[in-house]
Amino acid sequence: MELKRKLIPVGIALAMIAVLFISWTPNWDSPEWMRSTKPFVSFSFNVEQADSRAAEELVIDIKNRLKVRHEWHVVKEKESQWQVQTKVTEDDTSIQLDASVFKEGSAVDHLIVRGEKAVANELADRLVSLLSSRIEKAHKDAD
Repeated sequence: MELKRKLIPVGIALAMIAVLFISWTPNWDSPEWMRSTKPFVSFSFNVEQADSRAAEELVIDIKNRLKVRHEWHVVKEKESQWQVQTKVTEDDTSIQLDASVFKEGSAVDHLIVRGEKAVANELADRLVSLLSSRIEKAHKDAD
């Protein structure tokens, strides 16, 4: 009888741990068991003129801005639901960013941001904000 009284709290604690574990794992199909409603996005960049330092710095700036965003999970292309392919082209005075957004291989949207080289930081900010609003809206509409 004494042993039974000592094991009841242990049994209750184990049952609570099991319930917490089950509630923590919302998606049994996911290999990573991530609890998230955020889209999984991959990004690829293509620089037309590889010798241009300004274009390379712009790509680095965009990548840094994408890392600090919390609207999505940045993953590899094979694990992503959304793919963004960005092409950077430039001439003597201006830079153009062409971003194609794909959802599971089919084209969803195409964004073009163009401006002078002097405002390259603003171009990067504009592209990232456009991408986040478009992908977030399309992802919510798909659910």
